[in-house]
Parts: sequence; structure tokens; C-alpha cells
Amino acid sequence: MKRGLLLTMTEPPPEMAEEFNAWYDGEHLPERLAIPGFRSARRWVADLAPGEGRYLATYELDAEAVLSSPEYLARFQGATPWTRRCLGSAVVFRRWACEQAQPGDADPHPLARALLVVASDAPLDGLALPAALQVRRFTASAGTPRHLVLAELSWQHARPPSVSGATLVRVYRAYEA
Repeated sequence: MKRGLLLTMTEPPPEMAEEFNAWYDGEHLPERLAIPGFRSARRWVADLAPGEGRYLATYELDAEAVLSSPEYLARFQGATPWTRRCLGSAVVFRRWACEQAQPGDADPHPLARALLVVASDAPLDGLALPAALQVRRFTASAGTPRHLVLAELSWQHARPPSVSGATLVRVYRAYEA
């Protein structure tokens, strides 16, 4: 069985940033990690222009099917008032539900301090990133574009490369509360 990934890109309005981060770290992550099949979660942040998706979260799953489990759907459909407030106020919210295509069972690299995200409508199989600690490829069943590459990097000050055909190329650094 191939591993799954839930990837979310969010951005609160500037005046809600402190509350948003308190909610994410104090309620949302623990709530998601309590759901069977959620292996781990990590937050990332980028210095971007307003409205471009400052925060990224990666939720590693036993399989993409975890996102259709009764436990997950109960949390997703029965959001807390704080969740509804924070996500309802977000100026950016994008979500991808993915299956890890290559390598099928790799965990995130423990030394990753930054994450290069490359997304495209077509597979990015020929994308070479030799400086990466690890490169994982995903296919999304929900969210666009459908093909994602996550390259885990050991340094936080990487610049995004130019990638032909990609519709999204961003470097996020590890979020620290």
C-alpha cells in the first residue's frame, strides 16, 4: 500500500496571524494527529507576497484512504468553532489529497529544514534535484495541479529553481512556533 499525504496551503489575514498559529499548533495539529492513520505532521512557512499562501502543512498518512475514514470525516465535517473561525477567515486555503508515487513508502527526511514544492499538471518525472536530501513524488486525487514533487532540503535559504512546465515552485522553511 502506498503512503498518503495531505498537503494544505493557508494564509490568515495579517491581523489574525497570532490567533491562527495558536489554533494550528494548539488545537488543529493535535486533533489531526489523534486520527488513526495520521503518521506525522509538519508546518512550513515562506516569505511571500500577501495572498500567495504563506503557510504549508504536510500530513503524512498510512494511505490516502485515511482521508475517507469515519474518524477523519467526523473531524472534517464536525469542525470546532475555532477551526471554523480560523479557516473561514483564511485569505488562502488550498488542499491536496495525494498518494505517494515515488518512493512509495518513504518517510520525510528527519534532517529536512526546508521544503521545495513543485506542482504541475503533467508528471515531473525528469526533475533532477541532486542537492535534495530526498525527493518524493505525489499524485493528487483532490487539488490542482495534480502532480507534486516535494524535495526535502537541509538548508533554509534555498532559492526556488526554474522548472519548465511547473505552475507552482516555492521553497518553504521549517516553521518554528
